[in-house]
Amino acid sequence: MDRSEADDVTVEGASAEDAATEDATGGSAVGEPVLRPAVTDAAAAATTAADVRLEGERRATRPDRVSSVLVAVGEGPHAGATVDVAREVADATDAWLELFHVVPSEAAIAAETATDEGRTDADDRGPAEGGGVRDSAGDDADGGRSDGDRLLAAAEDRLGAFDRVDRWLVEDRTAADAIVEQSPYYDLVVVGAPTTGTVGRFVFGSTTDTVVDEAAVPVIVVEANGSTALRGE
Repeated sequence: MDRSEADDVTVEGASAEDAATEDATGGSAVGEPVLRPAVTDAAAAATTAADVRLEGERRATRPDRVSSVLVAVGEGPHAGATVDVAREVADATDAWLELFHVVPSEAAIAAETATDEGRTDADDRGPAEGGGVRDSAGDDADGGRSDGDRLLAAAEDRLGAFDRVDRWLVEDRTAADAIVEQSPYYDLVVVGAPTTGTVGRFVFGSTTDTVVDEAAVPVIVVEANGSTALRGE
């Protein structure tokens, strides 16, 4: 795929011109819109991405500014390309990146255990969606947090010399809940395209659709050009 083509970016929602006419208070926004141009440039520069889609552009309260970006980091083939596109957007807008990974909370694990009819031994059950963070004694939960730390470290390593970055490991019932809840505190969210199968499903499965529908800010959805897993699958 020719990464120089503008058609690599699909924008869902209002046009950039419409988004630029109003800010959060209904008045005129300051400056020229930067979001769509930044996404277009990122799609062209990130050769690991086969498709970059901007959803919910009208949610941007300041189309002329992107200062913080929440990047959903998970297992799966789109993970590396997601980080690559986020970096390109941040480079174009001088934004700060928050690498964000979610593991199931102990409450979520307990709830799943309680509702699994006829099965009371957590050790006898299959892996939790998104990485097997499951153990009534908390051992596997600790392992999931450690695994999440390693995944975030791999994502940060992929950024190379880029240094406007933080890492945040969160426990929540679902990745979608956590991302949507935190989205109002950022100007943009970047997620991987939906992934089928067990690997990556916790962050990049149906989570993508939920985030696109419910996030408070625009969302970039990234599909990789081949597998770009942060670690070996």
